[in-house]
Amino acid sequence: MNRYLSGRGLAVMAAVGLCALTGYASAGRDAEAGVPMSERVTKVGVGAAVAARPDGWPESVPLPEGVQIDGARCANRYCTLWFGLMNYDQMVALRRDYVALINDSKQWERLGVDYGPFEPHAYRYTGTMPSGGCGYTVEMRSGSISGDALHRFRVHLTVTW
Repeated sequence: MNRYLSGRGLAVMAAVGLCALTGYASAGRDAEAGVPMSERVTKVGVGAAVAARPDGWPESVPLPEGVQIDGARCANRYCTLWFGLMNYDQMVALRRDYVALINDSKQWERLGVDYGPFEPHAYRYTGTMPSGGCGYTVEMRSGSISGDALHRFRVHLTVTW
């Protein structure tokens, strides 16, 4: 018992504890080390409006202008963006402006019918594809954040090709 209470024993215990804590901290930092870059969740433009197109997002698919992107995930032939939390008016304005942007480009065909602001909007690309690809499908959907006292919404934009 005396050997554990000596100064050297306490130093060894402290060193082991620090190594364990450092190991856990570095494991969290490098947790995605084995995941390909195309499949990692990336933070883009946190706290600011979109400044650049996220890696993997196709050039032919427009992005909403002036909206904060909270994150993006692209893997294989599928990308998803999610935007900052917004109130009802901001969510409706984003959806309306993006639908207008898609419609004004004259290169997208609406899939389905419009039932309201909470229904997904889906479009199929009808323009010419670079390098003979099959085409793009874009879907915009939104949902309220459960348990949020401010009644905010999260909007997702997904593209498949």
